[in-house]
Amino acid sequence: MATAKSAPHPVQPRARETIDAVIKVTDIALKIGGEAAVRIQDVSAESGVSIGSIYHHFGDREGLIRATYVHNFSAATSQYLQRANLWWQNIHHPSEIPAQRAEMDAFLTAHFKRQSPLELAAILGSSVGRPLLRESLAEVQHKLTDELTEIMQMLYDRNLLRHGLKPRAVAVMILGMVFGRVIAMLDTDPVDQKSWNAAMLSACLGFFVPEAGA
Repeated sequence: MATAKSAPHPVQPRARETIDAVIKVTDIALKIGGEAAVRIQDVSAESGVSIGSIYHHFGDREGLIRATYVHNFSAATSQYLQRANLWWQNIHHPSEIPAQRAEMDAFLTAHFKRQSPLELAAILGSSVGRPLLRESLAEVQHKLTDELTEIMQMLYDRNLLRHGLKPRAVAVMILGMVFGRVIAMLDTDPVDQKSWNAAMLSACLGFFVPEAGA
């Protein structure tokens, strides 16, 4: 009987390559036909990874789907945080922030082309009634929040955040706004990407000292 597992965390590069190959094939199946399209035999054939190895790493079919959801959820926000960290590392004065706005706008547009907010919302919705998936997503979200909090703490230490704001609270709000793009996509009269970017960046700049939003 297969054992339920959370998302696999391999140490060896070869194991990581195996898992990545399986997740890539599973992700394609999910995007084309949803969870019903995920079949261990098909994934094995497409990825070139044996059925036994798939069960070894993922436990069962549910574990395979769960690992793919967790991977996609993590990858989307990790890219955002990596780029944000590059922006803020070299900023030491509020007057330097507005100059980054055009690059931030371009990045947001590219970011949402790579990863649809609707897909992220679907992943979160899939966690209802699935405690292991919810637990795995919570672990990922906690790590992502910690990473952005470190960036906000750095800005706080440089006196760039408004007085009285907690770095972690700002981090959570920013991540919430990124995920909030899904609202515009669901609307029958959606706000276009350029307008949404402008509104989000203006809101984010409001977290910083007045000179930052000038």
